Amino acid sequence: MKYLLIGLLVASSAFAKESFLDSVKRMKWGDMDVVWIKDEHFPKFTASIYFQDGALNDSFPGVTQSTFDQLTAGTKTQNQREIAEFFDFYGANLRHSVTHEYSVYSVQALTKDIKPVIGKVCEIFSDAQYPKNELTSYISRSKSHLKNLVTSHAALADRIFRRVSLDETVYSQPVEGTIASFDKLNSELLKGRLETLNKTKKVLYLAGPDDVKDIREVIEKNCRWKNETKSSPITLKKPSTQSSIYLVEVPNANQAQIRIGRYMTSQEFIKKYDQFGFMAGFMGGGFTSKLVQELRVKRGLTYSAGAYVSLQRDYGRAGVMTFSKNETTADAIGIIRDVFADVAQGKFEEKEFQHQKNHQIGGYAFGFEETNAFLGQLMLLDHQGRDFKELVNFPATISKLRPSELAQADFEAFPWDRLTIVVVGDKSLVKSLSRIRPVKILNYEDYL
Repeated sequence: MKYLLIGLLVASSAFAKESFLDSVKRMKWGDMDVVWIKDEHFPKFTASIYFQDGALNDSFPGVTQSTFDQLTAGTKTQNQREIAEFFDFYGANLRHSVTHEYSVYSVQALTKDIKPVIGKVCEIFSDAQYPKNELTSYISRSKSHLKNLVTSHAALADRIFRRVSLDETVYSQPVEGTIASFDKLNSELLKGRLETLNKTKKVLYLAGPDDVKDIREVIEKNCRWKNETKSSPITLKKPSTQSSIYLVEVPNANQAQIRIGRYMTSQEFIKKYDQFGFMAGFMGGGFTSKLVQELRVKRGLTYSAGAYVSLQRDYGRAGVMTFSKNETTADAIGIIRDVFADVAQGKFEEKEFQHQKNHQIGGYAFGFEETNAFLGQLMLLDHQGRDFKELVNFPATISKLRPSELAQADFEAFPWDRLTIVVVGDKSLVKSLSRIRPVKILNYEDYL
């Protein structure tokens, strides 16, 4: 797969587009849409089933995630161990992911094993029973994991920042559930959620040689999948002005985790996907990025800093994540604020700009070395309603990018008065942080 994409990127623009379009086939199997990438390098296949249904339709947090997590816990004829041994025998790799807007279930195995492996997947989706003993164990493990988040300050900061920064939206509840919500789970609830997923709109994304199309016969014969329901787009208002810093006090914190950012509406991304992506890399995409240079190289305030601007279909998120010693946390936040302001005003060197352009163009193809990553990009573009050609157009788009466009992207993604700031650290931080904004204290247990 990596040879295909690298070849596309180094070819001429016109040839790359034509080759790319030729390599991706769209098909219709009954009422199911299928996207297939022909890949004959190895006799294996990847099948990713996209469900246009995610955590937004949960009756309480964590239902969809738990439905997939416990999908292989047992059927009427096999227990969890027997199911695991079956897939181990065929060397099959099963994965799943759940977002608020959609869910994905992926299978990888050898093409010669398509019929038994996919047949078993269909059986599980049709007959998963969610045995009480396995569900009880799963609930106990999940609750323990959340309670132990206090020992992982970075993970705790990510969880709380998401909930606080998305508080005004339907996306604020955690996909993975809460300590309280796990107590509400039961087998009948999960079986009902699975039945709904079996009826929702699906798209099958495939990668492999011609033999991969044998999956059609297995699915049509064994799976009870339908495409009866579809999700409706959601319109969000822009975030309101932020006037506080949210400090999450945790015990024994010798440093502070810093999260700064906001949610974005889908309208803000129109015709600016690549510009926002480039800007995120410029700000925090490696050792030579702007924030790392300012925070680490010049001042020694942190070891690393990252930035992102990401989009699903109806909303997106822009953010910065870093950490610092308790005594330098306020300084680090002040530097981040100044970097946002300087870049928005075009105060950066031409060599920085050109270096980042070369870095992102040169490294772009390596993000698709894994077949799963490539399929995931196609899936996301489809979910967002975008054209596959954008994958090939990225290098050309970035090569033409002007400094003014970088400045504008920063100004639009990171307006300081709309950014939520969450700090996870020691209570002694109140005094220094209050010089930036008034401080509100949050109890981390309220977010578990």
